[in-house]
Amino acid sequence: MSSEKLSTFFFDSKRIIELRREVQPYSPKEDLWSWYVLRRLSIYVTLLFQKMRFTPNAVSWLSVLFVLLSGLCMIMATPFGFVLAFISYNLGYLFDCVDGELARMTKRTSKLGYFIDMLIRAATLPVFLSFPLAYLVMIEALELTFLTGSILYIVITCIIMSLLVPLAYDLTHNAVAEQKDPVQQIRNKSIIFEFAGFILGLPGFFFTILLILLLELFTELYLIPMYIMLFLLVLIIKVILRLVVTVKTFYK
Repeated sequence: MSSEKLSTFFFDSKRIIELRREVQPYSPKEDLWSWYVLRRLSIYVTLLFQKMRFTPNAVSWLSVLFVLLSGLCMIMATPFGFVLAFISYNLGYLFDCVDGELARMTKRTSKLGYFIDMLIRAATLPVFLSFPLAYLVMIEALELTFLTGSILYIVITCIIMSLLVPLAYDLTHNAVAEQKDPVQQIRNKSIIFEFAGFILGLPGFFFTILLILLLELFTELYLIPMYIMLFLLVLIIKVILRLVVTVKTFYK
């Protein structure tokens, strides 16, 4: 992806294209799902929220809410729950795109906005933890009603946030010059690495879950528990490799 290119629809007006240039600056951290799907939609949502007088921070809080909700939907471990998880996560991700665009459009950036952005990242941790819980429910190794599952998920979320809220606060008030993520640099070297990053991340997970659900509708296959377990195993390997690559940068 080139920094000179814009993520556009063929029907974008000249005004929309100019707005994209103004509020959608290219970032090397942009993943495929965001660049080719969400960014194309987000500018229209941004304009809608601007007319509704939403503040950027209000949109950021919506992003936190919907990302967290996707994990709760996963614990339901039903086809309907997985569809809701897909929708909720992508709404949260979309609003994460919109808040920055709205802030640039209205010239309303703030430390609070940076703080909430940290919380959006933190909100993905309970979502990841919902995967093994969903797997255990699906193989009948764990029995959860919607009420008990909701309580468990809320408790997990609160435990994680109790650690990450003060960390996000410290990062907000002691921000240093942004460092280049070594893993991001590797991913940007090739479209193959970028696609692998998409498939192995949350956007790819929810997209694949949706495809598997459609496959199960027309076959007698039961693949979701196997896919969740495979995803978690790859996640463990990915974390170990990321740790090794990151630690090596301190010896350069």
